[in-house]
Amino acid sequence: MKLRIAHLYPVELGINGDVGNVTVLAKRARVRGFDVEVVNVGRGAASLPGDIDLLHVGSGPLAAVQTVQADALQHAEQLRDLVAAGLPLLAIGGGWELLGSSITHDDGELTGLGVFASRAVREPAQSVAETVVRTPGGLLAGFANHNAVTSLDAGSEPLGEVVRGFGNGGSASENSGVEGVQHLGAIGTHLHGPILALNPTLADQLLQQAVHRHDADRTLGDGGAELERLDGWSQNARHALMRRIGVSAPAV
Repeated sequence: MKLRIAHLYPVELGINGDVGNVTVLAKRARVRGFDVEVVNVGRGAASLPGDIDLLHVGSGPLAAVQTVQADALQHAEQLRDLVAAGLPLLAIGGGWELLGSSITHDDGELTGLGVFASRAVREPAQSVAETVVRTPGGLLAGFANHNAVTSLDAGSEPLGEVVRGFGNGGSASENSGVEGVQHLGAIGTHLHGPILALNPTLADQLLQQAVHRHDADRTLGDGGAELERLDGWSQNARHALMRRIGVSAPAV
């Protein structure tokens, strides 16, 4: 089976090492025997590839989001339709804000793509901290570095609850509130790390959703010794982060 992973605006929305999420997805799929093609989609593309299986949007400062916003709006309807049809998607930081409803900043407001029912308001203070989030699937660890207060419209679900660090509430809500958003198979989060390198179970969740769109009966498989070794490194890094900020790591 072939999986096509699209990376939207990798040049403009490519800070904080979030391209590592694409590397993780491709590696974890290939080790399991899948053929993987990574498709970079930049400004000027007439449309998104219609046969993609998973989409990643990285982060960037407000200036970068402003640079791609007009181009991105041309893809808004197609993106909403793809997500409604079950496309798994991961959007980080400014990429998530772009895919929300709006971004309010000192000079006005940017219209988002409306994939997520979320609204970001930029604030002067920067929220920077190693962060742990409790989700139904377990604890996620990562690094928050943003200056937005993000609200979710009624009916939207957060990714999880902040245990330590910063989430959607921004600088005034340290160690409290919720983090991220999820809608069908789409996830938005502030967490860097890259998040999928630190939390490979989340990567596998996205990959499994992509595989199920092709074959509802097929599983990813365990990946053997190679993924076991990589998962061990991820676990060590994740647990070290948790210990640094006083969060008890789950028993192995």
